[in-house]
Amino acid sequence: MTIEQHALLPDYDLIEACLSGNSRAWEALLSRYQRLIYSIPLRYGLQEQDANDIFQNVSILLLENLPRLRNRERMGAWLVITTRRECWRALRQRQDTSLNVDTEPIDEQLSSQPHSEDGFLALERQSIIRSALTQLGPLCQQLLTLLFYAEPRPSYSQIAQELTLSEGSIGPTRARCLEKLTSILQKMGFSEM
Repeated sequence: MTIEQHALLPDYDLIEACLSGNSRAWEALLSRYQRLIYSIPLRYGLQEQDANDIFQNVSILLLENLPRLRNRERMGAWLVITTRRECWRALRQRQDTSLNVDTEPIDEQLSSQPHSEDGFLALERQSIIRSALTQLGPLCQQLLTLLFYAEPRPSYSQIAQELTLSEGSIGPTRARCLEKLTSILQKMGFSEM
């Protein structure tokens, strides 16, 4: 089974494959949740280097704890909690090693950061959707990225020009691409569309 085929598996099956020692499944699992894990330290105002370190730490913790993960369908929530704890640890370490007395206390830094559970659940959903998006063909990937992720959002005429499509075909193509995306998400066990 290829990495792309593993990426289509629901979390439960992907975790089972990881536990059986399948390195492609492990790569697909990390790829699925990479954006989610990286986004959390960045939301806490940590630098990219810190986010890299936190990603590595969370990956190691996941590998160590995967056999003991009780609710495998909620692995995204486990990753959010674990990543938040790693962020707090990094912020505390930074405060402990900082010689600057003007540094804002860690409790104030943490309380001022946007980290509601709803926000992190939305990040988890977005991470899974982006993972599914990579399973689409190039045209669908480009079209949906331009329609839903590009800032500023391009006009239909700009999209048509960039993708060498007629303007009138964008709507029907979008509908077909969204159907494919929905199918991929359902195969992955994602039912919150």
